[in-house]
Amino acid sequence: MTVLDFLRLTRKNWMILVAAIALGAVALFGYTLLQPRVYVASSSGYVVTGGTTGFIDALSGTEVASSKARSLLPLISSQAVIDQLAADPTLDLDGQPLSGRLSAWVSEGSALLQVSASASSPQSAAALADGALGAVAAVVERLGEEVGADDASILVVPLENAATPTAPSSPNMTSNVLLGALGGLVIGYIIVLVRKAADVRVRTSSDLSKAAGGAGSLGRIPKSEQLVGKKRGNADTDPRSAEAFRRLRTNLRFSSVDDPVQSIVVTSANASEGKSTIAVMLSRVIASSGQPTVLIDADLRHPSVAGVLGIDGSIGLSEVLSGQVQIDSALQSTETSGLLVLPAGHVPPNPSEMVGSQALKTLIASLAEEYFVVIDAPPVLPVTDAALLSRSVDGMILLAAAGKTHKDDIALAREMLDQVHARILGTVLNKVPPRDTGEGYAYQRNAKYYTTTAADPGAPAVALTPASAPTRSSTAENAGLRRSTRRGS
Repeated sequence: MTVLDFLRLTRKNWMILVAAIALGAVALFGYTLLQPRVYVASSSGYVVTGGTTGFIDALSGTEVASSKARSLLPLISSQAVIDQLAADPTLDLDGQPLSGRLSAWVSEGSALLQVSASASSPQSAAALADGALGAVAAVVERLGEEVGADDASILVVPLENAATPTAPSSPNMTSNVLLGALGGLVIGYIIVLVRKAADVRVRTSSDLSKAAGGAGSLGRIPKSEQLVGKKRGNADTDPRSAEAFRRLRTNLRFSSVDDPVQSIVVTSANASEGKSTIAVMLSRVIASSGQPTVLIDADLRHPSVAGVLGIDGSIGLSEVLSGQVQIDSALQSTETSGLLVLPAGHVPPNPSEMVGSQALKTLIASLAEEYFVVIDAPPVLPVTDAALLSRSVDGMILLAAAGKTHKDDIALAREMLDQVHARILGTVLNKVPPRDTGEGYAYQRNAKYYTTTAADPGAPAVALTPASAPTRSSTAENAGLRRSTRRGS
C-alpha cells in the first residue's frame, strides 16, 4: 500500500476513525474518573554531624557530607520509620498502609535529603512528608543514643516543610485522554485495514479485472442521479457520465483491432447492477458518433429497455423470432439519430430456447452487416441466457456495480462464460462513487473539463440527442437500399 492509498483509505473511512478516537478518549476519561486521586508532597532537610564543622560541611556539599546523607536513604522505607509515623497521633494516614507511599533522595553534590510522600488528600500528603522527615531524624537520633555516639553523631536538620499540593499527581486526566484517543486511532486503523483485507465486494477496476480473470477494463461509469429512474435513457446525463460513456465507446473500438467487433452483449453477474442503463447509454453514444446502431433487448424475462427509453415494448424480439412480425416492423426509432431499438416484446414461456436459437443468431448477423448491434442480456448467474447469447455475437462486456457486486460472483460468472468459450472484450465498473476510490478522485480533480460547450448558456451540459432523428421506415429503407446495392455489385 502506497502513501496515497493510505491517505485515500483514511479519507474514505474518516467517520470510523473519528468514532474510534472519540470512543478511546471517552473510555480513558471514564477510567480516569474512577481512579483514586493521589497527591504528592515533599519536604527537605540537611544531614549533618554533630558540631559546627559538620554543619558547614553539609552546607558546602562536601563529598563526606553527601555520602553521609546517602547512607540514610534506606531508612525511609524501614519499619522503624513506619512505626515512628504510625505512633504519631497528629498524622491522618487515611487507614492505608505506609508501605510504598514514602521515598527519599539526595540532591546531587549536596547533603540535602528530600522526602516525598503520597496520600489521598493534599493535606495528608504534606503532613506525611513533614512527618517522614521528622521520623527519619528521630530514628537517627535514637540509633545514635543506642550505640552511644558522641558529638559526631549524624543529625537531620529540617530545612523546608512540605507545601500542600494543589493538583493530584495521578491520575493525569490530560495525558490519559490523549492516550485513549491515540489508542482509539490505532484500533480504528486496525478495523479499517481488516475490513479492507476481508472486503468481498468489487471496489475498483483492479478488483474487477482480477475477479474477471485478468479481463481488461473498458471503462468506469461514475455514480449519477441522472442515471437512475425509469426515464434515465431519455434524460441528458451529467458531463462526467457523458465523458465516461464516450471513453467506453472509444475503448470498445480498440478492444479488438485484428478482429473488428460489430455485435456485443452487455451483461452482469447479478441483477440490478446497471446493465440495461449501460446498454442504452452506450448505444446512444455510438449512434451519436455517426455509426448506425441497433439496441436489442434480449432480456426476455425482465425486459426494461422499452421502459427506459419510453417506447412501446408490446412488439419486439419475441414476435420477430416467432415469425409473427418482420424485423422492419418491430424496429423502433428513437430521439437519437442513427439508433434503432428492438424491444423484448411479450415475455415468452421459453426465453432460453429463443435467445439460443439459430433464428436469433441469423438475425444478429444480418443486422451486424449494416449496424453496430448492442444487446442487453439477462445476468449470467441466475439464468443461462447470456451464455447462450455469447455464441451469436462478437464479444461481451461484463460489468459490476462498485461496492455492491461480490468478487466471487464475478469470478463465477467468468467461469461460466469460459465454459461456453465466450469472448470477453473487457469489464466496466459501474456506479463509481466520486469520493470512494482513486477512480472517483479522477473525476474530482478534472471537474473543470466536464463543462458545457453549448453556445446557449441555458442549454444542457451534454446533448446526446440531436434535435431531429430519422424515422424507423426511412432508416430501414436506407438499410435495404445499401443491402440491395451490395448484392448488385
